[in-house]
Amino acid sequence: MEDGQELSFARRRKLIDRGYQFRSIATWLAVVLAGFLACAACLALYFWIASSRGEGMTGAEIERLLAIMLPPLLVNDIAIMILVVVVGIVSTHRVAGPVYRMESDIDRVLSGQLHARVRLRRGDAFPGLAEKVNELIERLDDARRD
Repeated sequence: MEDGQELSFARRRKLIDRGYQFRSIATWLAVVLAGFLACAACLALYFWIASSRGEGMTGAEIERLLAIMLPPLLVNDIAIMILVVVVGIVSTHRVAGPVYRMESDIDRVLSGQLHARVRLRRGDAFPGLAEKVNELIERLDDARRD
């Protein structure tokens, strides 16, 4: 490396461990969808109870009110789902990235490369684990030299 150049650890790919990341995001999307369905069920139950007591609206009034209320709820949930996907990719990237990095650095050590060390980005998960892996690598390097 020339003077003045800095080694960059930025990851270009956001989907590193697709299985883990997609499962995490799918779980949160299911929670959002369940919230929407629970809201819709509560509305339906309210209207059903009110109409069975005779204190409420006619079927046409209920349909009109639902036609007014459900689209904004649906748009809101779609916006939340998009936000969940974006935040999910970013947050799982902070976990999947370090795991991938440690696996590849361990593979480098196992292939015989000396001086391989795990370097994580600021904000990545598992900094303590990376330190322990580096300590283990140092001990292995020392044992190889002896």
